[in-house]
Amino acid sequence: MHFLFIYIKNSSYDIPWALLEMGKQVEVYHSFEFDPLTPVPEEFDKLERFISDGNYDCLISYLFVPEISDICQKRGITYIGWVYDSPLLPLFHPASQNPCNYLFIFDRAEYEHLKSFNIPHLYYLPMGVNLSRTGALNITPEDEQNFNCDISFIGSLYEDNSYNLAISQFPEDVAVSLKLYLVKNLCNWHAVKPWPRVSQPTIDAMSQLFGADNWNCQRMDLDLYLGLLLLSRKLAEMDRITVLNTLAQHYTVDLYTRSNCSHIQNVRVHQGVDYYTDMNKIFYLSRINLNITLPSIETGMPQRILDIMGSGGFLLTNYQQEIEDYFVIGKDIEVFRDVDELLEKVAYYLSHEKERLRIAMNGYQKVRELFSYTHQLGYILQTVEEAQK
Repeated sequence: MHFLFIYIKNSSYDIPWALLEMGKQVEVYHSFEFDPLTPVPEEFDKLERFISDGNYDCLISYLFVPEISDICQKRGITYIGWVYDSPLLPLFHPASQNPCNYLFIFDRAEYEHLKSFNIPHLYYLPMGVNLSRTGALNITPEDEQNFNCDISFIGSLYEDNSYNLAISQFPEDVAVSLKLYLVKNLCNWHAVKPWPRVSQPTIDAMSQLFGADNWNCQRMDLDLYLGLLLLSRKLAEMDRITVLNTLAQHYTVDLYTRSNCSHIQNVRVHQGVDYYTDMNKIFYLSRINLNITLPSIETGMPQRILDIMGSGGFLLTNYQQEIEDYFVIGKDIEVFRDVDELLEKVAYYLSHEKERLRIAMNGYQKVRELFSYTHQLGYILQTVEEAQK
């Protein structure tokens, strides 16, 4: 099978890397970085002309781009999309029904949502780790000086969210209902948080103020679309700021981000780091790596969990239901369900070095066994081959 890898903005090149390791024939389309949420028509025309000059059996990308799917359907080419975002709005586009698609969803709850649309080739599959890359770290004395951390967090604060832009314009009853949701769910990971839906008064306010009734939500209900738009990233902002500020009252905390940090207190703030190099060094050199999952990921494990463990780092993450499907808490991984448990476990593992290192090693070995890119892509290719027999 001859693959063409389509690069998606803000993703990685780990798929073609792994395909080459597996002995597959793969090329990379270098002409444009596609964004599933911002289609550029002329770039799809260029891609189609490029495909017509080649002999490709399969286009493969992260996420899912409806326009690329339509091209593949027109030309009789298989399209594989491996989805690491939840929710990915283009999955609610009619093009997801194209029989050429083979879509692999990392979050089981999102997969269950999408099953109701009878998408022809839809599968559940967690993400993977390019262990050839994470295992090739060259840690220098300078790296040790720069990146040794007691507690580190790498990621966005999501401060640039729709809630912050709109809340001051809402009627009081609408604003109160949204704030009540945020207060109820702040730093609460004891149970799965379903995708939020907003009230009819909120829909009415959004329609009057911003014309939201005309927004194309494809097959997603408007109350659900607006709930995710207004609440998920705002809750992520509040979760992350609360966790970081609370820990910084007691410990040295290092934050690597490109976000505005005006609400962060007593945290050592650094610029964002390169995904391919420095990030993995920080994971390896930090005594505790934090993961704070975006709330719209209902049950699944975000890529960050696997990246940390695949770099040999010790991970302390908020609880996600699917973690226990693959890992033993306290043996391979550690979790917290609220701020009190977070503080308790940080204190314990900063003073129990051998246990911390043992968990990091167990986690790394489990990731090597279950989540290598060659393992996961092997499953993808086998699934597609069997479906096409």
